Amino acid sequence: MAVDQAVVDRVARKALDRALDRPEQLLLVYQPIHEARTGAIVAAEALLRQRRESGEIREASVIQEAAEASVGNELFTLDHLLIKQAWIDAALWQRSHPEVRLNVNLSPREFQEGNVLVRLDSLVSSCGIDRQRVNLEITETSYIEKPEDTMHVLQMLEDGGLHLWLDDFGTGHSSLTHLQRFPVEGIKISGKFVKSDDDRSRAITRALIALAHDLKMNVTAEEVETTTQLEFLRDCECDFVQGFLFSRPMPADELHATLARFSSGA
Repeated sequence: MAVDQAVVDRVARKALDRALDRPEQLLLVYQPIHEARTGAIVAAEALLRQRRESGEIREASVIQEAAEASVGNELFTLDHLLIKQAWIDAALWQRSHPEVRLNVNLSPREFQEGNVLVRLDSLVSSCGIDRQRVNLEITETSYIEKPEDTMHVLQMLEDGGLHLWLDDFGTGHSSLTHLQRFPVEGIKISGKFVKSDDDRSRAITRALIALAHDLKMNVTAEEVETTTQLEFLRDCECDFVQGFLFSRPMPADELHATLARFSSGA
């Protein structure tokens, strides 16, 4: 049966409107990022979820996609709510675990249309988070259209103490000049490469890790689910890993408890 895209779009739009009218339905979960060799938690990525009236918790990709597609300020309203909550949560856990950074995703539209510098600076001030402990994850589409303008914004963000990571590197319109020119601290390798066991995917993964290290950048491999994948990444000297093999996404209070157990060696 053919999918009526107009119907899908209307459903997504209604879901977005409901979420903005009732933000208590939205919640953030955090997936730890681990040091590949030791398993120590070095960061946690904030991920959006939606709590249905039934109590069921689902991924909120429909809401995020509708916000991206909107022509108004819905995306910036949603981003503001989520980033603020993530930074409040991180400010709490970093009191006892200052070594654990927070990873948050920035929408490409934040660079194309939003006043991202002013908005993020205001949030940092109001949440009390140490900006040196924040990793901003951006995608290649964030800067392809206006690379010169984006370069200025990224440099200002770095000058402000925020760390920049390139998410899903290799899956979009990759350009090595972006790695050469932009102030990126590290790259995240997509699970599309990590989870595939064919020779080409493994060769790409190995080459991306070697390239990043030659450029003095760190590497996080996403969607690591098996010990075989982990062993391969360790052989490639990948720095960090993220995936179900170590940790599933969890609410902030559960993350706090997990960090305490790791600290105690339990």
